[in-house]
Amino acid sequence: MYDWPEVQGQTDAFWARISPHLRELNPPSDLTRGGSLSAVWQHQDLVLGQTCGLPLVRGEAGTAVPVARPTYPVEGCGPGTYSSVILARKRSGGVLDDFRGQRVAINGPDSQSGCNALRDYLRTLLSDGPFFSSAIITGSHRASATAVAEGRADLCALDAVAWQLYQDIEPVNAAKLMPIDWTRPMPSLPFITSAENADHLHTLRRALAEAATGAGPAIPNAILQARLSDYDPVRDMDLQLGDVTLAQQSLNEPPPD
Repeated sequence: MYDWPEVQGQTDAFWARISPHLRELNPPSDLTRGGSLSAVWQHQDLVLGQTCGLPLVRGEAGTAVPVARPTYPVEGCGPGTYSSVILARKRSGGVLDDFRGQRVAINGPDSQSGCNALRDYLRTLLSDGPFFSSAIITGSHRASATAVAEGRADLCALDAVAWQLYQDIEPVNAAKLMPIDWTRPMPSLPFITSAENADHLHTLRRALAEAATGAGPAIPNAILQARLSDYDPVRDMDLQLGDVTLAQQSLNEPPPD
């Protein structure tokens, strides 16, 4: 889920450390990239992948089985947990109420860290109706941060790992942003496997643990066992939020040229 082009070499190295431990699963030599995420998550031949907690509890990963909760070596992450940072442009305001009636950027309505975490944070302020005048749906955390940095939106929420990656990879834009606050911790984005591999969870967890070196922000430095029930807090938040709406209208941002 954090496989940005600039860190794909680190992701490939992570897989190269994992795959030798998975011979009994006949793992592919190279990672699969591109295509529909939901199709990958639901594929019967999925050896190892990663999904967001919200699609997992909403059933968008099909019968995929959670394997492990990663811990990342960045601010905003704890053992098997993470939070989202709420970002604004520097000098544009200091508290959330300063942004009432302005524009928010979200990566997508199916995102725990970029949408639901913010809805939850603003829940008391949303009781009287949408807090923002409009929302642009950007398609990625990176695009949301850039939209705020460039003034096309006023606020966004990025998960902690994405925020660290953004600071490392896009320092000029990141320097235009300031954290307003952090959302409450939730279970980190789970590694998953096909239900066909349910008898190999111990092998998969051991392989991930052996490879968890924390070699970069997107590479875990520790692994915890994961069960579907570990994501009950994500499910409960989603149910409690119901039809709480961030903005009066949502707009799909056109992709970059």
